[in-house]
Amino acid sequence: MASTGTTNEVGDVVALEEEQARARWGLVIYPWTLVVLAWGSILLAFATGHSFLIDHDYLLQTSHLPWAIAFIIFLLSWQVMTIAMMLPSALSTVALVGRMSRDTGPYWFAQGVFILGYTFIWSLFACIAFLSDTLVHQLVNHWYWLYTHSWLVGATILVLAGGFQFSAWKRSCLRRCDREGIDRRALGDASMIWRLGMRYGFFCLGTCWAIMLVMFGIGMKSLLWMVVLAGIVLMEKEIPGRQRFTMVIGAGFLVLALAWALFPLLG
Repeated sequence: MASTGTTNEVGDVVALEEEQARARWGLVIYPWTLVVLAWGSILLAFATGHSFLIDHDYLLQTSHLPWAIAFIIFLLSWQVMTIAMMLPSALSTVALVGRMSRDTGPYWFAQGVFILGYTFIWSLFACIAFLSDTLVHQLVNHWYWLYTHSWLVGATILVLAGGFQFSAWKRSCLRRCDREGIDRRALGDASMIWRLGMRYGFFCLGTCWAIMLVMFGIGMKSLLWMVVLAGIVLMEKEIPGRQRFTMVIGAGFLVLALAWALFPLLG
């Protein structure tokens, strides 16, 4: 009888370890699956000539679609871009949310709600950027001087992004956009996890909005630009000495702005 009891206990321990191993694997593989699918969709769009679906210039000017339809198409495409470009830098936090929220339900549910809150903040940024771009296009179309100097738009975006990399706001948001700020008490239910996702997204937006503005302004036609800027966002949060890296990127944006001004054909 004792032997049978010991065998059952060993079996229970093995089963528990296997369950924990599956859970740890799931914490990683689930969000990474979303990232892989998003990048796969983007690669497929470029390979098949459908990248215009994420090109706001095409949607606003060339497609001749009603503004509302162009906006909806762009906003849907932006969700894919957010998952592809921004979520990799948040994966460690997403995994932590899954581990810390086991009492609230399946890990994948908590992670999904957190990601929805996170992408909601970036969707608000996309709305503002698309509306602002609409106004810039109207200004360029009705102001001949700006029409003949349209390179100023790209150069201004690069100067803004480069200067922001050196700001105290950037440093503050980069410190707060950290997985160490996750509090288990903030994971009590789905609504709290949603708010936590939005809060994390807010600080992530505060850290990366200028980089994404560069992508929005000059990089959405180029797969290379998207990959490079996504890599910058990831490295700013993960590598040691990220403050120095941030300043190097800022200097790079300013140099690129100067080149943009000296050689307007770049724009």
